[in-house]
Amino acid sequence: MPAFSKSFSRAHWGNANSTSTTAAATTSAAPATTSTPTTTSAPTTTAASATATLQPPPTGSGNDRFAMDVNCNLWSGDQTALNECSKDLDLIAGLGVGTVRLGVSWDFMTLADGSTLDPNKVAFLKGLLNAARTRGMKILFEVGMYAPSSAYQCSATQNPPSGSSPRLDFCDATFTKYLGSLMDVVLPFTADIELFNETNWSFSASDPSYGDPNGISGYILNRSKTLYSEAKQVLNTKSQSGYKTVLHTQGISYFYNSAYPNNGWQPPAGNELIQATDYINAMGNNTKSASSPLNTTIDVVDVHPYFGSAEYNTLVQAFMTTVSNLVSSGAKPIWLTETNNGTNGTDAGQTAAFNQLKLLMNNGSVAKAFWYVVRNGDPSNGEGDGYSIYDFNRNLIRPQLAAAIQAYTATIPSSERFLSGSYLTPIQ
Repeated sequence: MPAFSKSFSRAHWGNANSTSTTAAATTSAAPATTSTPTTTSAPTTTAASATATLQPPPTGSGNDRFAMDVNCNLWSGDQTALNECSKDLDLIAGLGVGTVRLGVSWDFMTLADGSTLDPNKVAFLKGLLNAARTRGMKILFEVGMYAPSSAYQCSATQNPPSGSSPRLDFCDATFTKYLGSLMDVVLPFTADIELFNETNWSFSASDPSYGDPNGISGYILNRSKTLYSEAKQVLNTKSQSGYKTVLHTQGISYFYNSAYPNNGWQPPAGNELIQATDYINAMGNNTKSASSPLNTTIDVVDVHPYFGSAEYNTLVQAFMTTVSNLVSSGAKPIWLTETNNGTNGTDAGQTAAFNQLKLLMNNGSVAKAFWYVVRNGDPSNGEGDGYSIYDFNRNLIRPQLAAAIQAYTATIPSSERFLSGSYLTPIQ
């Protein structure tokens, strides 16, 4: 997302702007290097295998390629918040869209220790996921940041933050415990897990870099490899109970590419940026390496292109070419888990960008694309209605874009866009 807005929004699942090899989790941070019908039971240790049968198949294949981001205000974690989020899901369904991106912030979900889930927040999250499920919606789940301050309380973390933070040097044992518990809640609803959001920009140059020769940027890249590995281990453990799991990269921020300096946005002063192509090159060990995290650990690459219609395809294709040059065999699916026209927010400008996106979906270059955003439910994040199809009061403000989306989704059978049968049954 262009730097002037979403990097400071914690409403969007607590994003950091707001996820492998096989290293084991340790106790420290990385070293320097709506009423519902009858319900079915929730996952427990003993019932996990039975609960796994409730999980819909992974999405991302077939002709249903268009999806939508949700940015509702969930921070109260109560029925009012759930009702507001559910209304946004109805707006999305009304556009004919059957796949959504949902998530929660780490500090939202846990008790004081930073790893134990808050039962009240678990109930809220299940309510949110069930709201999508009972509407027949497929889900991409974003494991959001910020991490709570307690997640940094271990000997290897230098200068731990005093409050919630987007820093990645949290304690490994705290992270893996939290992620494991969170996945017990989430996996019955979806196999697709996105680990974090836009950690490659708007970080602080003064954050500890643990002696990395490339400073904080180098540390973030190497730390990300470790975290993908740890997340993959957690997901592999859950797979033993019968769950399907698909590990996505973080949603990689992509609004600038130095190979095309006259396109997109220059990073604002004071906002650190690891370019999207540099980030994915690092995950691929900068070569077509069969042993890289990109090839051994990451199942899907998620990226956030925010470009104007004249440059949209060029910049997305440039990123896809970078990924292709790193993949040792086969193809690596690419999802655009946030996208819109980052330079022209008018109805006509957004529609023009959507028409360029359609070309990429129609030719199969993009496995899934999530339009940002149906509505901004939290005015405090500074975005206003700049990217929204509907305003805060749910009035349609970009009718041309909405009509284009409806026309596109109508070309795909509803049975491909929405789940049916037992997948509509809520999970308790």
